[in-house]
Amino acid sequence: MLKLLVVEDEPSVREGIITMIDWHKFDITIVGACADGKEAWRFIQKDCPDLLLSDIRMPLITGLELVERINEANLDIMTVFLSGYDDFQYAKQALQLGVFDYILKPCQPKQIRDVMVRAQTELLLRRNKDLQFNLLERQMKVHSQTIKEDRMLKWLRSAPRNKAARLSEITECHMQLEDKVCLVMVLQFDSKKLKTLHYNENDLHLIRYAAANIMLESLHGYFNGRLEIMTQKEEFILIANAVDSNEVDLLKGTLFAVQKNLTDFLKVTVSIGVGSEVDIIEIQRSYDEALEILANRFYYGGGEIFIYSEGKVQDHFSKVYSSFQEQISDFQSKINEYIAKCNFSDFVIEVEEWLNAFQEQELSIQRIHLHAYSFVNMLIKVVNTGNDSFLKEHIALFEKYAEQIEYQETFEELSTLLTIIIQKMVELMNAQKPTHKTIEHVMALIKEKYMTNLTLKSIAEEVFISPSHLSTLFRQEMGINFLDCLHQFRIEKAKQLLKEENGKIYIIAKQVGYYDESHFVRMFKKWTGMLPSQYKK
Repeated sequence: MLKLLVVEDEPSVREGIITMIDWHKFDITIVGACADGKEAWRFIQKDCPDLLLSDIRMPLITGLELVERINEANLDIMTVFLSGYDDFQYAKQALQLGVFDYILKPCQPKQIRDVMVRAQTELLLRRNKDLQFNLLERQMKVHSQTIKEDRMLKWLRSAPRNKAARLSEITECHMQLEDKVCLVMVLQFDSKKLKTLHYNENDLHLIRYAAANIMLESLHGYFNGRLEIMTQKEEFILIANAVDSNEVDLLKGTLFAVQKNLTDFLKVTVSIGVGSEVDIIEIQRSYDEALEILANRFYYGGGEIFIYSEGKVQDHFSKVYSSFQEQISDFQSKINEYIAKCNFSDFVIEVEEWLNAFQEQELSIQRIHLHAYSFVNMLIKVVNTGNDSFLKEHIALFEKYAEQIEYQETFEELSTLLTIIIQKMVELMNAQKPTHKTIEHVMALIKEKYMTNLTLKSIAEEVFISPSHLSTLFRQEMGINFLDCLHQFRIEKAKQLLKEENGKIYIIAKQVGYYDESHFVRMFKKWTGMLPSQYKK
């Protein structure tokens, strides 16, 4: 970052130069602001700047005299003058002294910024002759990569042209592809996990750049260097010449190594979709297939590898969808009925069956989200049309839940969100009546013994009722089944311990009642959306 000294005797102009331009954006930092040439010369002798923006006419020492002293001291400073119209003769003298440029007053901040940026570039080039070559080379590479990515994006988004034209584009853009069978791979950051790392936009830019390099290096050997990559925010698209071996397991192993390298070096996870092998003119089809199979992440979770040739693709318009809609309609009618009768036990069971029906059907993410919106809106409607003013006061809470639906990236995340919504609704609907004494006792036992091997049966024995009756009563009073409630309580305790202590994950797991660390990790992720290690950071 180059240092800039501003010398201007008019305070308002001096302040405007400093505040009205975002100098840091252009790798320039203001190290000082002086009111006259004498003050500026003292400053320069103590802390020599790289750039000088100075008025010509000033008291004590003029701008011209200041530049003469700089030249006599052989200081490497690039100077730009501010000159009024009456000072044009001074400006001519300034150019003879080697001043880079002058700016006529009055002027706009943009004019000052543009001239100073040009002065900055000129100074850098003058200081290092090699820099000029490197800078031009880097600009050419960036320009070349931009053209290359633009061509490849057109391949993916438009109907194929003739093959000769495509091969010509490959040659012109110096792409590492041949006239052979190709496939497209789409790698997407698992964005929820990425958010837990709390990167700012600059960090994310570096992460994307590093991730692209890791992907290329990890895949270079398998594809014999015959591949190209483009980055689209959190998505990476790779086009490669398929290898002769055609072994899916070998490809999966290579892609698994990519995932491992990204996790080891950048602490990020990716999901990968791989399209079919196609002729180079049909790359668009392989790309569409990669995206289609990658949509299965919603059901199977992040960090997976999906191969189109062997995977199950969601049937967006299956023949059985109409009958399935009737089934869903029946579910929703029953759900409405149970809510109206305050039969929350059967309400919770019906919602669980409703969710299971969706998972078995494996609809598209968009359809699942649409049905979830419809369900939550139905609950909002029940709240609005009811007579419970206390419940109506919390309508905004349910609207906020509805807004979160589109951000649920997996079916498990969506199920967890809906479980929480149902639990909250039952909690609010039961808020104005006393909790059943048995359930109060159960909750006290959970708080007291959550770190032990609690089961529905063991709790039922302590409160002297059958497990089935306790299960029904618990759902009716709490809006959630016993086991989910126990998991929620344990995870909340684990979150506190992770914040307060530096213990190992497996130790904390045991402290809250999980003696299988992997089970603890799964439950923690289900109820918080992140791994314990990520939450700890």
